[in-house]
Amino acid sequence: MNRIAPQNISAAPVQSIDRVLDIIELLSAAPEGLSIRELSQMTGLHSSTVHRLLHCLVNRSYARKEMYTNKYCLTLRFLEIGGRLSGSFDLVAIAKDRLNALSNYVGEVVHLVQRDGPYVTYLYKVEPGTMLMSMGSRVGSCNPLYCTGVGKCILAFLPEHNVDDIWNASDIRAITPNTITDLNVLKQSLAVIRETGYATDNEENEVGVYCIACPIFNYTGDPVAAVSVSTRASRVTPEFKKDTIERLLAVTADISLQLGYNGKRKGE
Repeated sequence: MNRIAPQNISAAPVQSIDRVLDIIELLSAAPEGLSIRELSQMTGLHSSTVHRLLHCLVNRSYARKEMYTNKYCLTLRFLEIGGRLSGSFDLVAIAKDRLNALSNYVGEVVHLVQRDGPYVTYLYKVEPGTMLMSMGSRVGSCNPLYCTGVGKCILAFLPEHNVDDIWNASDIRAITPNTITDLNVLKQSLAVIRETGYATDNEENEVGVYCIACPIFNYTGDPVAAVSVSTRASRVTPEFKKDTIERLLAVTADISLQLGYNGKRKGE
């Protein structure tokens, strides 16, 4: 575990809060608990300071001292607070303004989807009035993960055994001539997506439609949702693709941050 460098903050109350948060983060990564000495070494704080901060956490029921090991652990008080907080988050409410702005900038259809087993469910869709073609997607509809850009960018960041399970639970068929129907080919595509951070759907789910998609991660580092920009395949140019990818990556990173994602995916 990495040592946390003490912060040089002149305002004592703010410094104390910063130190308490350091201790909370360290304890959250050590379910077996940590001693005052261990916390002192990791934070660079004097043991008496660590003891004082821990005493405050214990008094407020955020931490407890194990009787037999004399180590400190966090309590379920954090789970209680997290449960109340997560109930107040609405993915559409968080993403809506960002997606509207993205659609306005690129002048194309933007989708927000959430993973639902081997499918993605469409939660929100922005369709510019200038669009000359309609797309089959609609809010509330579902599509398989394996044949959509939004689905593939979620699959790419799941453990391989989950990918196998989803593939086996899916009705694999060629929806269009470009649909991937071979698991090994799909896994090769997912490896590229992990490297680049985005997925494409080159007429794999709907003839004539090209999509670029990026995943959204939650506070546990799981890919739970995705955003895509969809357009006519004939409109895609290298310049359009490059600009759209940059915008998508920024938007999804911002939404992930709002969901508590700290930049570390599960398993890293």
